[in-house]
Order: sequence, then structure tokens, then C-alpha cells
Amino acid sequence: MYDNRPIGVIDSGVGGLTVAKEFTNILPKESIIYLGDNINVPYGNKTEEEIYRLTKDMIDFLIKKDVKLIAVACNTISSLLDKYFLDFNIPIISIIEPVTNYVISQDLKKVGVLATNFTIKSATYERLLKGKNKDIQVISEACPTLAGLIDNGDYTDKEIEIIIDLHMNNILNQKKVEDIILGCTHYPIVMEKFHKISSNINFINPAYEQVLYIKEYLEKQGKVSNLETSTFEIYTTGQKEIYIEMINLLSTKLPNKIEIVNTKGGF
Repeated sequence: MYDNRPIGVIDSGVGGLTVAKEFTNILPKESIIYLGDNINVPYGNKTEEEIYRLTKDMIDFLIKKDVKLIAVACNTISSLLDKYFLDFNIPIISIIEPVTNYVISQDLKKVGVLATNFTIKSATYERLLKGKNKDIQVISEACPTLAGLIDNGDYTDKEIEIIIDLHMNNILNQKKVEDIILGCTHYPIVMEKFHKISSNINFINPAYEQVLYIKEYLEKQGKVSNLETSTFEIYTTGQKEIYIEMINLLSTKLPNKIEIVNTKGGF
């Protein structure tokens, strides 16, 4: 059995392009409809109520596009899925659960988590990891500015490196770790800067683990696509230019179209 309907991907901005890139690499026959709410980035500094409202609008938008599944390419939103988004008649896949499965499968004893304020305060990573291995040590570090800076696309290498260096030092001063989860999909966009500053650390990219998880799910459900030519559409509440810039930076598939959506009265 096949299901050639597209997969929906949501994020607060351009960070979810790291997930879209993994779909291109791992599931190239799947069409993607991407929705980035750039006008409201970063979600990690908002209230729970604000995040819920904005997320519901994005999910409703993609359901109207008849997607077969929604990949939440945002750690902040994923931390709220179990609380608010279990009643939809469509699979909504967290980016957090698959990476915690990976950490446990690798039998890691200590792991760092670098993420937005909201994701860290929610303690979702720590709760899920300790639920699977009560003895694992989780060292968390909130980074309130990095996602927004990356999403604006208006930064210097020095600015990014200063922020990364600050937060890496904060983690490593708490506990010596060799593995750190980049708990925001914006962060892998500047992965080379993380490696430059901490070349001895294994930085774990949740986008890769999420798409592997979705691949297995679609295969089990008999819902993979068999399209010879898949499509990639981007919708954004922000500006098109930042998407072109980030797609070029990630060296990933160019979209078939990029469209600005009007948020007045909802998506």
C-alpha cells in the first residue's frame, strides 16, 4: 500500500529546514509541505498559551492541505504535544521522543541538552530520558537568543560563536560530557560553528532521528509514497529571502514554491 499525500512540517521559523533536508535524504519520494511561523519566532520565549494557539493554527492549516502526517520540527512545540495535541485524527510526530530513543539505544550515561528557555523549563528531555533510564545524567542549558538570531539571518560569525561558546562553557562547567543534544532545529544550521568551538563533542541532531522514526512508522503503516517526482512547498508568515538563504546554506533541495501566508484571523 502507498499514500502519496504530502507530509506536513511545522516550525517557528527556518530551523525545521534541517528536518526537510533529512526527508530529502532519507525519504526522497515523500512530498513536503513546510510551514514556518517566522513572524512569531522564537516560540521558546513565549507563554504556553501563546505556543498552543499558534501551533493549533499551524496544524489546522496543514490539515486543510490534506497532509498524511505532521512532523513537529520544533522542540518547544514538541514539549507540549502530550498535553494539548493528542485528539487530532492525524499522526503528529514529536522531534523529542525519537532522539531520546537514540540516546537510550546508545547506552549514554550522561548527555547535555542545549535548547530554548521553554524547552528547558518544561524538562521534557529530562523526563523522557529518566523515564527510560533513571540513572542517566541530563545537563540542561537554556539558550534564549540563538534561534532568533539564526532565523533573522542577520548575524556575523563572531556573534554566533560568542553565544555558542558561552553556552557550551556553561554546560561543560556543570559536568564533563561527550554527547550534547542540539534541542532546537535552528542549531544544526550552524553545526560547523559548534564543531569549531567544541571539536571533541558528539552533537546529536534530532532532525535525523525524527525522520528515521517517521520512515519506520510509514513503512509499518503502509503509507510510504511511491511518487517518481516529489514536491517541496514552503509557506511562511515571514519573508521568502531567509528561506532561500538557509536552503543554500544547508545545500538541500530547492522548493517548488515559497508563499507568504496572511495570519490575520488565523492562517
